[in-house]
Amino acid sequence: MLNKKEPIFNREFNFTHENFDRVVELIDELSGIKLSSRKTDMVYSRLARRLRKLGLRDFDLYLDRVIEDEEEKVNFINSLTTNLTHFFRENHHFEFLQKIYFPELFQKNQKRIRFWSAGCSTGEEPYSLSMVWQGQANKPLGIDFKILATDLDTNVLESCRRGIYQSEKIKNIEQKYEKWFRQTDDCKAEEWKISPRLREYIFFKQLNLMEEWPMKGPLDLIICRNVLIYFDKETQQNLVNRFAGLLSDNGILMLGHSENLSANKRLFTPLGKTTFRKAS
Repeated sequence: MLNKKEPIFNREFNFTHENFDRVVELIDELSGIKLSSRKTDMVYSRLARRLRKLGLRDFDLYLDRVIEDEEEKVNFINSLTTNLTHFFRENHHFEFLQKIYFPELFQKNQKRIRFWSAGCSTGEEPYSLSMVWQGQANKPLGIDFKILATDLDTNVLESCRRGIYQSEKIKNIEQKYEKWFRQTDDCKAEEWKISPRLREYIFFKQLNLMEEWPMKGPLDLIICRNVLIYFDKETQQNLVNRFAGLLSDNGILMLGHSENLSANKRLFTPLGKTTFRKAS
């Protein structure tokens, strides 16, 4: 029988199965994220940084602090969330918007367009959306276009607002989008800053998907890629139901390449790879 008080690793800090179980319970309670037993190494490595920073030697003391300290709750969540993205990731989504969905909205003479980038990470996704919008040569005048970009992690949202990216991040974007990046006094060597014209359409906000959502809709697009994979099936279905309730008639939902609608298929009609239209 497994001894829960036995250390999982022989490392700098004592990290037991009991500690890991507490982490799993806490992150689920605070964010809805489900951690599997395969994540023990990741959990230890990321939280060990917090122990060092706080001068703690014991995971029990640290987890007690998370429970008692609202600021450390935020640091705890930030430590355990994964933020992997790049500009125009899963480019087929942006091609759909450029060639099909924006022209469709323009043809309807729609004057208000609202997109939501849910789980925006370090900002590449909403900035890519803004670039596609700016690149629509035939858009009518007077359209009120806005992008809400949210993430659970407060650290990455600060990166979003700064809008500064390493050269490595932008080396593979199409030439027509290079004009939106500049080297400024804010930038270090090999850094590029997003044009303020892209930022003017985007509103960044911290949001826990498990809590109440402040926006009322209707939204024309929700792009929530590689976020559902962190939740159990029931939570995934609840989130998709909430997405459907927030979308406009015939609004679009985009998911990540490894995600699907499972039990929510009746709410949406598939339009292509991980692109779905709200059923009328």
